[in-house]
Amino acid sequence: MRVLVTGAGGFIGTVLVDALLRHDQLLGRGGEAVRIKEILLLDNVLPNLTDPRLTPLRANISDQDTRLRIARWKPDSVFHLAAVLTSAAEQDPARALAVNVSALAGLIDSIGNPQAPPRLIFPSSIAVFGGLLPDHVDDDHLQRPQTSYGTHKAIAELMLADATRHGLIDGRTLRLPIVLVHPGPPTQSVSDRIAGLVRDGIAGTPTICPLRPDTRVPVVSVDTVVHNLIMLHNADPARLRGNRALNQPALTVSMEDIVAAIARVMDAAPEVSFVPDTDLKKIVDSWPKGFISTRAPLVGVIADKSFDEIIIHYLTHIEAGKSTA
Repeated sequence: MRVLVTGAGGFIGTVLVDALLRHDQLLGRGGEAVRIKEILLLDNVLPNLTDPRLTPLRANISDQDTRLRIARWKPDSVFHLAAVLTSAAEQDPARALAVNVSALAGLIDSIGNPQAPPRLIFPSSIAVFGGLLPDHVDDDHLQRPQTSYGTHKAIAELMLADATRHGLIDGRTLRLPIVLVHPGPPTQSVSDRIAGLVRDGIAGTPTICPLRPDTRVPVVSVDTVVHNLIMLHNADPARLRGNRALNQPALTVSMEDIVAAIARVMDAAPEVSFVPDTDLKKIVDSWPKGFISTRAPLVGVIADKSFDEIIIHYLTHIEAGKSTA
């Protein structure tokens, strides 16, 4: 089996590639286990690679030549993670549209094959929902995105569903809440600004939280996301029941809950100052607080059990990074 991972050098991408190498197989179209022979890693920046199953392609998914190379490579499965995220998309919506929507359309055109449709696993976002929201938002809630990024993801979901209906691909979408804990260096993404609270707290460094102590957000660990992307890939199509998009079930925590969890795990209270950022608050307030899914249990998609567990996952990654340095 040949697997393409776009955005392979990013936060989720690097963890996903490690997991695919460990699993060494995915389920094929007939439900049979198929060994992964090669993984094509696509991103502008990639780490040094040592595993012989990995092939780097340092390029931009928006370039037509890149997509032609992908078409010639003929992937059996694709994990399409490449994206321009919320804050960057608000600053440059035209570039974000080119990457988040136009490049996806080009990718579908490049790999689509009615005789043997490749599986395309796509992380969408909680940002497709917005406006006046109930306490808990399920898979089929009306989408009213309040950001360019959320709008692009909503468009992408429809594109994938339509291409699947035409038999060009086998598209499957998992909508993600805030994914933690980005290891750094710091970025301006929404998730990373919350992740900084955890990074600094664990390191014993004083930190500034850009949200109020009582601000509640839905979160998931990167390990759980990667597990669920693979589970969604391997799911029997019949279990999807014609619905190709589902929510990643999330924990809902406040900033003060995060601080308390750090204190429990590290046995020391972090030094935190709360200085709310108005623009960030506007984005976060437009998202659901409770993020649930009725379809997730049908395909083995799970949530984290506690925020303490998310912190412990992060500590495990730190230790693993030290051992390979």
